[in-house]
Amino acid sequence: MKKYQPSIEEIDQKLDQTIKQKFSSGYMSNKKWVKLIDTFVENAELIKRVEIKKVLEEKIGLIFISENLQYEFDYWNIGFEGVNSFGGWLLYKEIEFLKFPAKFQNENSYQEQDLIEIKEIINKIGVFEMTDQNDELILFCYK
Repeated sequence: MKKYQPSIEEIDQKLDQTIKQKFSSGYMSNKKWVKLIDTFVENAELIKRVEIKKVLEEKIGLIFISENLQYEFDYWNIGFEGVNSFGGWLLYKEIEFLKFPAKFQNENSYQEQDLIEIKEIINKIGVFEMTDQNDELILFCYK
């Protein structure tokens, strides 16, 4: 027996409906996303780990930032193509927040990233809704 697979349109409608019900404010336009990712790529040596929470899932994933990411190849005006741990396309509007941990384990080693420096990099782009707590910086896409 075949399992029901919702269409892309149905998933998009559910996402829009959930965003309207769950959040009172949206903070990130697609244009702002592209500026943010461009800046992350320019500063890839400082931004070592970016965790993401999708609106329709509870699982935390990752965006893989490197100096080799290219606009209109790895990321576009509406989302990422394959540079995330969820696999496949990831639309910007699907992302509830980004999290930058100060310390994290990568394979068999512990690594650190400077949250003050990351916050300064983000603030140079524009105004974002952020909080730093418990040794992590959280950038909200919705709230």
